[in-house]
Amino acid sequence: MGQPDIATLRMMLGFGGLLSLLVTLGLWRVERGTAGTGAWLLAAILGLTACLLPPAVVWRQPDLGIVANTSLTLSAMLLILEGALRFRDIGRAGHRRLPLVMALFAIVALMLAAAGRPWIRIVLHDGLAAILLWGTAGALTWNAAKGQRAVSGVLALAFMGLGLLYTWRGAGLLARGVDLGGADTRMPPWLLAASFVWLLVWTAGMPLLLLLRSQERQRRLLDRDSLTGLSSRMAFLRDSADALMHRGDQGQGAGVLLLSLEGLRPMNESLGHEAGDQMLLVFAERLRAEAVAAGALAGRLTGAQFAILLPATVDRAGLMRAMERVRRSLIPPLVLGDLSQPASFSMGTALYPEDGRSIAALLEAAERAMFKVKAVGAA
Repeated sequence: MGQPDIATLRMMLGFGGLLSLLVTLGLWRVERGTAGTGAWLLAAILGLTACLLPPAVVWRQPDLGIVANTSLTLSAMLLILEGALRFRDIGRAGHRRLPLVMALFAIVALMLAAAGRPWIRIVLHDGLAAILLWGTAGALTWNAAKGQRAVSGVLALAFMGLGLLYTWRGAGLLARGVDLGGADTRMPPWLLAASFVWLLVWTAGMPLLLLLRSQERQRRLLDRDSLTGLSSRMAFLRDSADALMHRGDQGQGAGVLLLSLEGLRPMNESLGHEAGDQMLLVFAERLRAEAVAAGALAGRLTGAQFAILLPATVDRAGLMRAMERVRRSLIPPLVLGDLSQPASFSMGTALYPEDGRSIAALLEAAERAMFKVKAVGAA
């Protein structure tokens, strides 16, 4: 079976471009708020337009057909790069708007300047294409979340591979020299086929990237308490369990502080829930500052109950010093607008592994210690 000819491959690219446009349009409508999808939609429109243009040989001025095709394909690649930069939140998109427009005009100007000079046009086109493709590969893998690394890696390989093929063709022309003679300067079938494969990989990878991004966003929302911004109960228990396992493997200890903010219910009943929320926010901010200073993990377990994991605590004396340091930072009155509310709270401590080998056991031990302190104070 013979290899597909250029006309067949162009038709395949056209179908691939149409599929890519439909997928990108659907993603843009569903994920309109996700950075990068708008640029990717524009890239899909330009890419499909390039695929649907008649071959340059049927144009009255073939050079203009070549300029239109190459300008559209390079502009589409530039927009894909811009979308990847926005998707990964690299730099400030607003500061790139003017340079982006100028770059699009520069692409058209370069292709027009190279019209009638096949050697210069192909070398320019292939060099710019390789740079844009490699740049997109880097942007897609930049600071990718753990769950996105596999998909981002596959997409990056596809972009890098196509960039290498463009470099191969451009380097071949450089080695051949300016005089191409009667050589066929159309895009070779193997590069058209590679472009088709790349287009399919990109079209399949976009929905996966956005799905994984959405799942990551939901996970982060679940990991943060919506009011205080501290770790949620679920995230605190998970991260604490991981930290304790690490400390246990190293034969080291850790401490847990359990804190219960007093006076929240009377505050809600007398001044309303907004005042109670403000009270929680001020208290949580102090806890966050203390946790950051101590390299600790702080979380909100229930309405007025908080916990701090101190991974660097090795003995009971160190835990008591840490508790006293936290207590002093929380003692000042809570300033709630024009109201100054005394900071009233209870604390309990537990030491790993003496008081428990799991975070649940340590929290139970800290709660017993806290109730014991309360009982002594009541007596």
